[in-house]
Amino acid sequence: MSDPQNGTVFRFESGTLGRFGHRKIKFLRAANTGYLVEFLPDPEARNVPETLRGTRPDIEFIGKKILPHSELYGGLLDGSLEIDEDDHVFIDHSQSFKPELVASLAERPAQDLILRYASVMLMREICDEKGIITKTRREIRKIEAEILTRLPHRIDELNAKVDGRRRHPFRRRKTPQYSTTAQTLLEWDKKLRGQGFSGLADNRYLSGNRLCKLHPVVARIVRQKIDELVTLEQIPIAAVHSGISDAVKQERQDQEDALSRREAEGEDISEAEWEALQKLRPPSVGTVSKWVASMAPLEAMLRGRGPDWLLSNCLSVGLGMQVERAGQITMIDEYTADVFAIIPFAFLIYWLGEQKVAELGIDGSKPLRVVVSIMIDAYTGCILGLQIRATADPDLAKRTIMMSLMDKTKIAAACGAEGAWDHLLRPEKILHDAGSAYVACSTDMLCASLRIENMTAPKAKAFIRGLMERVFRTLHETLLAKIPGKAFSDTVKRGDYDAEAEAILTLDDLIQVITIWVVDIYHNSSGFGRDGLTPNDLWRHEMAHGMGCRPVPDLKTMTHVFGTTLKRKARQTGIRVMHADYSSKDFMKEYLRKPNRDFRIRWWEEDISQIQVEIRPNEWMPLEVMDRRARGISVYEWDLLRRHEYLKRNPADDEVRQRAQSRIDAMLEEKIATSRKVARKALTAEEVARWEEETLRYYATPSTEISSDQSHGLYGAPVRPATQESAVEPEDDQPQRKPTRKQPGRRTKPNWQSGTME
Repeated sequence: MSDPQNGTVFRFESGTLGRFGHRKIKFLRAANTGYLVEFLPDPEARNVPETLRGTRPDIEFIGKKILPHSELYGGLLDGSLEIDEDDHVFIDHSQSFKPELVASLAERPAQDLILRYASVMLMREICDEKGIITKTRREIRKIEAEILTRLPHRIDELNAKVDGRRRHPFRRRKTPQYSTTAQTLLEWDKKLRGQGFSGLADNRYLSGNRLCKLHPVVARIVRQKIDELVTLEQIPIAAVHSGISDAVKQERQDQEDALSRREAEGEDISEAEWEALQKLRPPSVGTVSKWVASMAPLEAMLRGRGPDWLLSNCLSVGLGMQVERAGQITMIDEYTADVFAIIPFAFLIYWLGEQKVAELGIDGSKPLRVVVSIMIDAYTGCILGLQIRATADPDLAKRTIMMSLMDKTKIAAACGAEGAWDHLLRPEKILHDAGSAYVACSTDMLCASLRIENMTAPKAKAFIRGLMERVFRTLHETLLAKIPGKAFSDTVKRGDYDAEAEAILTLDDLIQVITIWVVDIYHNSSGFGRDGLTPNDLWRHEMAHGMGCRPVPDLKTMTHVFGTTLKRKARQTGIRVMHADYSSKDFMKEYLRKPNRDFRIRWWEEDISQIQVEIRPNEWMPLEVMDRRARGISVYEWDLLRRHEYLKRNPADDEVRQRAQSRIDAMLEEKIATSRKVARKALTAEEVARWEEETLRYYATPSTEISSDQSHGLYGAPVRPATQESAVEPEDDQPQRKPTRKQPGRRTKPNWQSGTME
């Protein structure tokens, strides 16, 4: 458990509801050492007999109590603290209001978009209040008056969210006051559900020719004069218009002289040519202004202000990041490591899968460059998540986000780091570039289910994500560039250097090197923080004296969001996953109603303490593991634990067992670190079933376990006695198999003697 002075301190909002140790609680306010929590009445307290009242303070206590930060921290990680976050169903984030999009539009389309969104949301809210399930035109017309009454206030609320992101927030605007017909409201609602928030914005204001129609010759002259005159001298529009008028008049005079000369030579000039000449008229001042304004904003500022002005004012227009607390904004990006690593081909098959290895054309004959994905906190500069994979895809982003929500101290210790890597939080916003892994639908749904805002950084604004780029540059210059097998940016710099032949690091070595660099060097270097403080100093100060950070999701949420979906049948002992049983009293009631049904479950390999089972559509129930040894550990630790017990149950060759025990002890921490630091492909239901089948021999079951007093093994095979004492014949009073007589019309169940075939 982390020390609250040095580890993570979570921030809970007042009024938050949850369960702590199976007791319903309510957070009231923050205290000096923790939070003041009110324990709500427990229904189980009424079942305590009158004579035993006062002996069960765990369920009888009702009142207020201060829970320290350390208990809250440990409760979220081990699953004893659960925060109510509604049903764990993916949220359709595409229908939420996006003020950044509205602020980027012109005034008229922005107000139209606000009007449509406010009208649709009011229609939905009023229908929910009045119990209207089927939305028809007749039903919508009945509530039209109430929609119009509440619409102005809702529009003002949405405009207030947009004003802070507008370049000119105090400009005058004409707020619409009325909605449209019921049929149009239903069409807007259909667009919002099917196309998202952006579906309500149309391109009507861009249709048609936005500029005044000009003669092709006049349009060519206008473009030419604008390129010549709109420069750093900042010539007024009137002067630009005067130059364009003179050029058009001169062009018209030249064409008129040419026609007159041709007519004087006896050539017959058609009326169409004389009419075309009459269309060569100078444009008005307003038309010239529109043509100048049609240039891109950056081009207009570059022409009128120059590049120096753009560079000196790029941060004063609201494009920089304003970060005030830890976890407010985190940045995520991937970096192709500038060093070749040796990866065993057998591990590549497990890591990527046979199909992906075949697509990439990897045959295991040469080293590879891997992709390093990093998530960093913009306030403290601490690295929250780090994953390694052969390619960048949405699953790599998912594993990196998952790692930022977990305590990584075990990983740091397994890799040989001296410091603790206990930096974990739930980000408020994730900032990234427009990479395909981060704009994918699965990543958006993941962030929505975790209540995290997924943001895309503006294009061509590298200074906004400068912290992330500096981390990658430092990782390359101070660490990877010193390792043999360095990759160069081009063939000229590489020369005759054979990076693949010089590669010396295996994948495990690369993981350990980067982990030690992050924990012991990066987090303790003042150059990576600010004001002369290291990232660790900033983290400890923020946790001790600042606002803290958002609490990470509880075990129930983590299991549902990051777990693998399986289908299992329940038994009287519960649901079995990886040879561990999960059950509860409430679940057994659901099981007995329909014993043969298939349950859909969510199982998380990083913590097998509990699973989530869907008892009804979109209604999930948590089930705790029955074996106490499996609580709070990952499936990899559980598998190694069962291997230890397998060796203990088979002491035939003590020397071999001791050597194997030493090898397993040496590999334990390293394997756990490798499995958690490397972003493997997501586990599927078929892989879990295959894994269970392969590891079955390490598990003792009633069918395979033979006690010392049994004379026959599985299928009646004699058991070779280890000692003379164990070879004695069974006594007469030992229970024997009783012969049964088959009765007509009835099927009898034989009584089997222990040690025989089941």
